[in-house]
Amino acid sequence: MNATPSLSPLRRQQRAAPGLVLGLVGIGALALASVAVIWFLGGAIGSPLLVAAAGAMALVPLGFVLWAVLAIDRWEPEPRVALWFAALWGGVAAVLLTLALNALVLEPIVAPLLRTQEQYELYATVIQAPITEELWKGIPVVILFLWFRRTFDGPVDGVVIAALSAAGFAFTENILYFGTSLASTGDGTFIFFLRGIMSPLTHALFTAVGIGLALGFAARLRSRWWILLAGPAGWLVSASLHALWNSASWWVPGGTVGFFVYYLLVQVPLCVLVAVAVWLLLRQEMRLTRLRLDDYGRAGWFSREEVERLSTSDGRAALMHWARARGLRRSMRDYIHAATRLANHRQRALIGRDRSRHVADEATLLADLLHHRRSMASAVVGQPVPVPAGARPPAASGPVQRFGAAPAWPPRG
Repeated sequence: MNATPSLSPLRRQQRAAPGLVLGLVGIGALALASVAVIWFLGGAIGSPLLVAAAGAMALVPLGFVLWAVLAIDRWEPEPRVALWFAALWGGVAAVLLTLALNALVLEPIVAPLLRTQEQYELYATVIQAPITEELWKGIPVVILFLWFRRTFDGPVDGVVIAALSAAGFAFTENILYFGTSLASTGDGTFIFFLRGIMSPLTHALFTAVGIGLALGFAARLRSRWWILLAGPAGWLVSASLHALWNSASWWVPGGTVGFFVYYLLVQVPLCVLVAVAVWLLLRQEMRLTRLRLDDYGRAGWFSREEVERLSTSDGRAALMHWARARGLRRSMRDYIHAATRLANHRQRALIGRDRSRHVADEATLLADLLHHRRSMASAVVGQPVPVPAGARPPAASGPVQRFGAAPAWPPRG
């Protein structure tokens, strides 16, 4: 029997180091670029105090969106660096790129062709804004799809990354709207109610339903070339939903009352449908986790009870309750995440992704599992728990280093 490698988490960190470094560099660059966004907001609003007040107001819808997105991301959490990058990209880079495109296209090329102010506003609001904003908000999803496929497994991941990018964009945009309303009228109550209370999820919904879902489903296919079909299709859906919302003031009759009727009849049902779709996708993620962990269970790595606990929300809650009572919350969390990554890794291998790295990655993930399991056992029992030899990865996975299997975890009681 081979000893469980005690440095497996270190090896996992080293394996992820290139992505981590690139992510941190991206976050640093976006943080520096945020100075330009702050400068733009200060010039548009006119007062640093109003910018600060508008920023505080914009935190309300941002907080709600973050709560919703992180709740979706709980089953298989994305790397934190990816979450930060997506949110900062939306709030900084997507805003600056949209402004640049407006300055290069809308003002010098399109504006002279429009005869009236109404035509200008219609084009800017209903055509250009949806097309350009959804393009730039979707870039983090494209980056993960093309270069970080090990952490991008399906539509739920696409929804999370797209929604965070959109949340960042909406945060900056809300500061602009709230601040200009405060500067011009001294009262931002109505615009805060409209954007912060009635429709905090609109930007997130547009980008997640289109680009997020499209590239998420494409990520479950073997070839990256699916982005040539899924990318434009998702972008078109996102832009169309955005244009439908922005155009309501032009085609919905009845003024403010008519708009609220439109909101109740169109936007609310759409939001409910999206919520149901995301719930169904999460249920599918749970089923896939169960199926793939069952493969390892039949090979001796997990007991039936352990598979049940790791692949259901109630089971995971029971594991975390057991761990918290013994001061092992972090270890149990890492153990659950390692099991989920292992299940997703096997699913990718079964559909033909990551074949060249499959054996090494599987060995590292299995070593991580045993490391977390045995560290918890050591903390509870007081000494390392012996691990019986004999378990191997599922036959379809190919040969890997033999680490041995562990008993059902955690013990009952």
